Amino acid sequence: MSSKKRVLVAETLEQAGIDLLREHFDVDVRERTDEAELARIIGDYDGLMIKTYTRVSKQVIDNATKLKIVARAGSGLDKVDLAYAKEKGLPVRNTPQANVVSVAELVFGLMLAVSRKLAAADRYVRSREGWDRDRFTGVELAGKTLGIVGFGNIGKLVARRALAFDMQVVGYDPFIDAAAMAEHGVRKVETVDDVIDVADYITVHVPLLDSTRNLFSTEQFGRMKSTAILINTARGEVVDEPALIAALQTGQIAGAGLDVYEAEPPNHPELLALDNVVLCPHIGAATREALNRMTVQAAQMIIEALEG
Repeated sequence: MSSKKRVLVAETLEQAGIDLLREHFDVDVRERTDEAELARIIGDYDGLMIKTYTRVSKQVIDNATKLKIVARAGSGLDKVDLAYAKEKGLPVRNTPQANVVSVAELVFGLMLAVSRKLAAADRYVRSREGWDRDRFTGVELAGKTLGIVGFGNIGKLVARRALAFDMQVVGYDPFIDAAAMAEHGVRKVETVDDVIDVADYITVHVPLLDSTRNLFSTEQFGRMKSTAILINTARGEVVDEPALIAALQTGQIAGAGLDVYEAEPPNHPELLALDNVVLCPHIGAATREALNRMTVQAAQMIIEALEG
């Protein structure tokens, strides 16, 4: 039997990171591992790499008698019982820098897609119904105000790109001071409402916490400009989905671009029927470059933890 330490890659990940792990450890790779199965087998492993679907619950942690690290190839850690892992002294690491460029670029893909009605225009051309270009008249980004809620790694990159589009940028983040935002060409405002009152586009980049759940709901949509467009690539529960659907249906706001949802796949048929929203299947980090970076960085964290 091999004397090498064992690492479980619990779901499909990029080969570059797996190859790196195999230079050091015995590695088992699974396409998908549900919670019950993970709880049953985790006692055999010294390291665990996860990505999107794997849930590391209290039961899994209790059974992880040899485990020295959980490394998530990605940023969010909502599938891990962090409080219990901390109580048990189990390190949990993630790769928040690996996908920031990909997410920031998707923000502008969604902004442009909604503003220029690209998805609807594509369907129209394919349908061969006619050639009525006027029905797809859109709006420019240039000269508009972008409001960024959450000015972390992604928010900063979004701001930089917005300036290249000749947009004005305001930002809200209680943990970032005005001088730091000004270095990125952004004017700091003091509340989310201050963003809403001036923004033509609002993009959300906050973690899911009790304080951010339903951060955008009926009251916020009621304050927005009727021409406003909301972009969410953060976490679905940050936006009250039924309230958003109502705002889109009534024209209270002009549109939305969503990459995340309260439930994935989304379970509101009314959302799927709207033509003023562009929907993506949580692909913010789904570029070859980001996926490679996430997996390699997570592998490096496991190597560091298991080899000292």
